Amino acid sequence: MVSKQSIYKQLGEVLFKRKQKVWLYVLGILWMAVAVQVGVNHLLLPKTSLLQAFVSTNTNVSAFELEMCASYGKGYLSDKEKENLVRYLADSIGLKVEGTPVISDNGQETEVTVEKNGKNADTSIKVATLSQQEEGVANFHHYILVRLKLYENTESLMDYRNLLEKAMKELKAENIQTTMQLSSTYKGHLNLDSMNKIANGMIESLGGKIAYANREEELFTVYAYSGLLKEYVTSMGTKINIHIAIQYDKATDTTIVYLGTPVINGGY
Repeated sequence: MVSKQSIYKQLGEVLFKRKQKVWLYVLGILWMAVAVQVGVNHLLLPKTSLLQAFVSTNTNVSAFELEMCASYGKGYLSDKEKENLVRYLADSIGLKVEGTPVISDNGQETEVTVEKNGKNADTSIKVATLSQQEEGVANFHHYILVRLKLYENTESLMDYRNLLEKAMKELKAENIQTTMQLSSTYKGHLNLDSMNKIANGMIESLGGKIAYANREEELFTVYAYSGLLKEYVTSMGTKINIHIAIQYDKATDTTIVYLGTPVINGGY
């Protein structure tokens, strides 16, 4: 005869196995739910760019600007070596360099520059060297600066950005920083309602959240952050990578809209 202890033992093993199956089933359902949620979030995330954010507000882009700077280390570089750097970067974006790069030297800073201005684009590629005296010995710090401004085919600027980033990495440049901005011109003086509609539309298209803003006709500027954009800066403990500014130019009777990431570079 089977003892009660043996029966309880067999019953316990059966129940344990059933519990295992239940837990495995529950865990499977939970993992499926997580996977589905991740997939849904990925699909629902807005896939947009600065240019698309402008288009979404029916804004005609008049210029798309990119500025990329990087550190190229220390030590001595001859003017010829700097020229080769400039030409290499120019080649990376298909820019034909005609003639010899311009060299300027004020004793503390040397610049080797190539500039090309045209109907559709303005381009500047520069290698700047700062000379500092450290314990009586000259120490050289080198920096690369590229500025590109497109007036037509603005959608190709992202391609130029990728090409430049690739070239910078191949040169083993460090601390690569990129800013981009768009501008558009409206005839006349936009009222505050129109300014708010444009700014809110662009931030929404980029999936951004407003950090702080000053919404006045004379000084309209909005800062926001979006996890969809690569670069960002930190101001007063807050991440920022969307900067919108709207300014009226009385002399030309036009209103200029700027959208930059992480911030608008230069005056406006």
